[in-house]
Parts: sequence; structure tokens; C-alpha cells
Amino acid sequence: MNNHKCFFYLNTFVLMYKTFKLEIEKIGINSNTEIFLAISGGIDSMVLSDLLIQSGISHTLLHCNFKLRDTESDYDEEFIRQHAKKNKLDYHINCFDTNEKANELKLTTQECARKLRYDWFFTYLNNENSILLTAHHLDDSIETFLINLLRGTGLKGLTGINSGDRQIYRPLLPFSKVEIHEFALKNNIIYREDSSNLSNNYLRNKLRHQLIPNLKSLSENFDSKISTLFTELKETDVFIENYLAAQKLTLNKTKQIRISDLNHIPQFMWHRLFSEFGLSRIHRLELVKLTKSITGSIFNSSTHILLKDRENIIIKAASKIDDILILIKSVESNIKLKNSELKLNEIVKGQKRNFRSNCAYLDLDKISWPMTLRNYRNGDKMVPFGLKGNKLISKILKDKKLNKFQKERQYVIESNGKVIWLLDLVISNQFSITEETSRIIKIEHIQY
Repeated sequence: MNNHKCFFYLNTFVLMYKTFKLEIEKIGINSNTEIFLAISGGIDSMVLSDLLIQSGISHTLLHCNFKLRDTESDYDEEFIRQHAKKNKLDYHINCFDTNEKANELKLTTQECARKLRYDWFFTYLNNENSILLTAHHLDDSIETFLINLLRGTGLKGLTGINSGDRQIYRPLLPFSKVEIHEFALKNNIIYREDSSNLSNNYLRNKLRHQLIPNLKSLSENFDSKISTLFTELKETDVFIENYLAAQKLTLNKTKQIRISDLNHIPQFMWHRLFSEFGLSRIHRLELVKLTKSITGSIFNSSTHILLKDRENIIIKAASKIDDILILIKSVESNIKLKNSELKLNEIVKGQKRNFRSNCAYLDLDKISWPMTLRNYRNGDKMVPFGLKGNKLISKILKDKKLNKFQKERQYVIESNGKVIWLLDLVISNQFSITEETSRIIKIEHIQY
């Protein structure tokens, strides 16, 4: 080997090793950290294992045998065993019948293999001191960028592969496949070739073998340029998340937002603000339309219902409203509901009364038993306290400015076909306490 090549390889090794050390320092490994390495036997994971060994970092190998390549898969497994024994590393190997499991779960082979390996990996990440390293590199990130681009992703999908999250870290992301090959050659690292990587049956392989080499041939320093782009896109993504953090916290807590506040946020960010409620980029126009619609308009996501109510957007989970029909047979009763409780008891006429919206004090002698607790229905009427004639309950609810969701959850108590209490809102004048009242029933609605 001539001096020029020797210098080139040495320089590549030094730069890669220094960069790798910086990536490891970012993870914050200490003496209590238990490190697991997802290892296939291919060049990438073998280089990562070698870098860890040269850095004096102990690690446990996790290898999956998916039984997809006949004897090749078994040779990979034995190769990992020998690597572990040679370097005195702990290791765990799990074998899967991937094709059978894919049929059972109705997944593609690739999707199933990914699920199987990560489900297994997470069984080892059972405390905050456990981490998993994977050998994803810059070329993997470029492939992911292009796959997401072809699928019509948003900004987050264009940031490439994340360098680390939730105990999983990828310290080789700064390095290209060429750099990894050069490092393996310089350090005489033995590895296994996966024959399935040569096939163009998968989109990722087509990009790897056809499109990306062409892109690199058309642009000088392509890897460096796209790495810089990933950095800028990730920083932009973080900026947006930080910009929306306060609004998302409030929205997730209150389940509503004023439309005027929403209009101060750029529309391209709206789907991110509502992401916890089943909205994505494809729903942006529907959301804009909802803000401009009439009160009572709704939009259904896969998980939630968004309601336009005057100047607000109100959100609730898309769950079925429970139909309530409960007979109340005696004055001393305790009725358990889904998120509340109804307590009934007789009180002495002179006893102090706490006039709160969730309490009704009524003339016990005017009540016929059993009473009925049920959902409010369109067409229901009652004689509100202080009035003499019937009024539609729908009109009362409108006057109280209840929104559609609140109306759906509204209950009434009736006696002998007459509404005696519109829960938490209005008692009936026909059952109210007068000077002639001798017995009083207290009905309290306690919300949880």
C-alpha cells in the first residue's frame, strides 16, 4: 500500500474514532449504564461493536435469527457467537418464525421482522440505566428521507433518522457507508454479507443501489450537503415543537382553544397542535373549514370529535354516549354513574340548605315513586323555577349556552312523566318548596 493510501486510511480512522467518541459522550454513558447492541453480523453493526471494544466500552450483543435465509441465518448466528466469545462479550440470541408470525399478524415480512426485534429488544430495556445501540448510519438516514419523501411525508419525516430517543441511540449516524467500509478495511473487521441486501425487491434496496449512487455522482460532497440539510430540518422541527409547546399543553388539558388564538398560529402548524387528537397534515383544510363554519359544526377524526362552538373549538374523545335509564325507588338512595354519583335523602324543613347548582331541594310529598333518571331527549319540557308555563328544555340549554357535547351529557330526573330537575341547572317550579311544604328531599349530583 502506497504512502498516500496509508495516510488516507489513518486520517479516516482518526477522524471517525474522534467523532464516535463525541457521539458516545452525548449519550451520557456512566459506570451504571447497561449497554446492549443490536447486532446482525453485517458490516455496520460489526464496526460499531469494534468501536465500542476499542473505546473500552463493555456491551451485550442482541442478535435476531429471523429464519428467512435458510442456512445463511444460522451461519450469522454462529458468527455472532464466535465474535462474542473472542471478545468476551455477553450475548443473547432469539430465533423467530417470521413468516408464520407475519401471516398471523397480517404484516409484511419486513414490518413483522421490525416488530419482532424491537419487541424483544425492549424486554432488555427494563430500567433507566439500560440503553440499546443500533448501527444506523448516514446512508440509512438518506434512504429514510427519500422513502418518506416518496410517501408524501411532512417536515418531521424529512429529518432522517433520529440520533437517539427513549433509550435507543444511533452513534454511527454521522458516518457514510463509504467511511464505515474504509474503517472496516483498515481494522481488518470481519463481517457477514446479507444476500437479501443485494435484491431490488424492496424500495429501500432500489434507492440504495440505483437512485442514491446517481445522486452522489451528480453532486460533489453529497453526503456532507444532505447531512447539513438534516441538521437544519431537525432544528426547524425542534423550533416548531417549542413554539407550540405552551399551546399544546393548554389544549391537551382544557380540550378547547379560542379560534382567535388558533388564527395567530401559522396554518401549516395546526395539525401538529391537534396531533394528540387524531389529526394529521391531510386534515388541515378540514380544520380551517371548521373554524369558519357555523356553531354546532363538527369534524370527526379517527379518535376525537372537534366541535365549533361560537368562538371556540372544543374537543372530546369519540366515545359512545351512554344511555341512562335508572329507576329511583326510595328517598334514601345512592346512584352510581360513570363519572358521578347521585345522593338522595330527606332533610328537616328548618335544616340549613346549601344552594348550589349541583343540589336540588324539592317538595317530597309532590313526588311519585319510582322516579326516573335518564338522558335528556329532544322535545322534553318542564316548568322552570319561577315560571308558570312549560318551556322546552332545548331552549333552556340554549339560553344556558351549553355546547353540543354538554347537551349530549345532560340528564333529567322525572316523576310521573314530569321533569323535576334538569341536573345541575334548573329545578321544576311544580316541585319547588313552598310555605306549605312539610317534607323536603335533597338530591345532590357529585361529579368526579
